[in-house]
Amino acid sequence: MADSIPKKVLQSLGQIVAETAEKSVEHVGEIGSSIITGKELLGDIKTLSPEDQAKKQAEDNKKSQEEMVNLREKGRNVEEEVKQVIKEKEKKEESAEEKMLREVREQREAEEREREQMAAQMGLSSNPNKQKKSRGSAFVKGKKKTQQPDPIAMSQTAEKGGKME
Repeated sequence: MADSIPKKVLQSLGQIVAETAEKSVEHVGEIGSSIITGKELLGDIKTLSPEDQAKKQAEDNKKSQEEMVNLREKGRNVEEEVKQVIKEKEKKEESAEEKMLREVREQREAEEREREQMAAQMGLSSNPNKQKKSRGSAFVKGKKKTQQPDPIAMSQTAEKGGKME
């Protein structure tokens, strides 16, 4: 009897492994059928023929030659280009600063809304002037007041009837 339980457990595990393998094969088949090939994705892209490549290269060379001639004739206005770069940099910095300020403002507004919601949930007013003042409790243990002796009882004249002789 003790031998039959481990055999049944092993048989059950074998069945589970076989079922898992079958399911895995099915899923792999589904995955394989859903894969998109590069040809399907890009469609009818054709490589350039050597003649077309030569034409494209010639056009690119012609454009670069024209730019070189244009620069030689007119020259570059370096000062203007530097000013333009500086302006672009300043605009980027300003936009970054404005973005940061906007984010900080939004964060503060969100925190304020959250505080108001928490106060509403706890029954507190958001106006500090209307909030109930907290007072000390009579049950709070603190330093107890000690009775001060009467100043008349402490005087020397009080002992002798109140008159100085």
